[in-house]
Amino acid sequence: MKVFSLLAISGLLAGMGQAGAAENDVDLSRQIIGCLGQVVQRTQPFHEEKEIAALTHPLFSSGVLGFHRPAYLEKMTQAPRQERLVIDGGMVSIQRGTGSVHHVPLAQSPALALLVTTMRAPLEGDMATLTQDYTLSAQGNLGAWTLSMTPVSPQAMRLVHLVVLKGRNNVIESLKIMQANGDVQTLTLDP
Repeated sequence: MKVFSLLAISGLLAGMGQAGAAENDVDLSRQIIGCLGQVVQRTQPFHEEKEIAALTHPLFSSGVLGFHRPAYLEKMTQAPRQERLVIDGGMVSIQRGTGSVHHVPLAQSPALALLVTTMRAPLEGDMATLTQDYTLSAQGNLGAWTLSMTPVSPQAMRLVHLVVLKGRNNVIESLKIMQANGDVQTLTLDP
């Protein structure tokens, strides 16, 4: 009987420890998103690597990423060729080189809307929007953190396998999107 009691108590304590760790994980996730959301405007150089299953070598690009509230994100790719991607509210605009600008309303493209949420919601500190499509888990502390976003909505599961953000305090250092089709996109923000 004593052995059973000790096992039951140790199992209960272990469960409490796991629950406490999960609670701390949620708290850290909230802290990270909250800190990111405190920055009203950002502009940083980036370099990006895309591993596409159909290609034998990764694709590389670089440029400048800009964000400001409300709901504005701009990715200016400068190399290997110029491209400007602007997400402003519910509209996405894409211009390659000096060509014409193509506009796509997010309401017409659920896949694009999910990508926009994945990129923009952490910068806006929008935990409610993120948790509609993802379960968040975090490791580290605010000084050096990793935030993993695992899809939970059926739409997100069809498109994304996992999203991992790494950073320090209120700065994102990298964003890695592992797509459901096996492609991997890693965006590294330069200091």
